[in-house]
Amino acid sequence: MRVSNTPKRHRSRNNNSRRNNNSQKSNPYENNKESKIKGNAIQVHEKYQSLARDAITAGDIIKAEYYFQHAEHYHRVHKLSQNNQIDKKQKNVVNIHNDKINEEKDKIKLEEKNETNLNNKVSSDSENKQNKTDTSDNAQDK
Repeated sequence: MRVSNTPKRHRSRNNNSRRNNNSQKSNPYENNKESKIKGNAIQVHEKYQSLARDAITAGDIIKAEYYFQHAEHYHRVHKLSQNNQIDKKQKNVVNIHNDKINEEKDKIKLEEKNETNLNNKVSSDSENKQNKTDTSDNAQDK
């Protein structure tokens, strides 16, 4: 086996050409987990509104516009969720109303069926009586 006299190159796992920036950033324009505002849509809307007002008082109109855009977005999200809730409630009311109508229709059908059965029974009883009378008349005639 042949031994090489050339020195081995060790490659570093860290790429030195990239900058490793782990410093804390307070730039609100960056998508950072720590800078995200948590809460429901209306809470986030109110928070962005207050941040926008603070930015205006500080004189940063661009940052204020950024916050106002986010506030508007969350306002739309909140209105959309409200509309969806209203639609669900209306559908539930319609479904309950339809269920009551169907129950009433079923009761009416059942009553009609019972009435028909009763009429059939009465008519069959009267036929039986008629048949008995006819048979007894025939027996007396003989």
